[in-house]
Amino acid sequence: MNDTITINGEKFSLGDLMLLTGEDEVKEPKGYILLVARALRNPMRLPWLLKEICSLCIKEDEQRDMRLSLIRVQVDAELKMNQDIQRFQQRRYVAQVIEVLLFNDLMLAPREAVEEGDME
Repeated sequence: MNDTITINGEKFSLGDLMLLTGEDEVKEPKGYILLVARALRNPMRLPWLLKEICSLCIKEDEQRDMRLSLIRVQVDAELKMNQDIQRFQQRRYVAQVIEVLLFNDLMLAPREAVEEGDME
């Protein structure tokens, strides 16, 4: 999907905004969604966006939505990895870095196998 939408004079991928919001129709995305969309648009700019990402003040009721947005990007990237491995690895990496910065861990992080002796 190559359609774009202009918000405050800046072009965003409609497909990215739909993925981030989890909606089939983009209304008025929140600022934190637009920030992630900027990072997805050009993953190589992520280092320049870190200060803005780290200074995000997301209300408690919006934190779940933000995390779900990041997880949707990671799941989407995994599902489409065979289409363009470099592009989707970068998108997954962007979402993971942002999730760690904001939430201190990855919800979809691989877990170490628990051995029977460790369960005591």
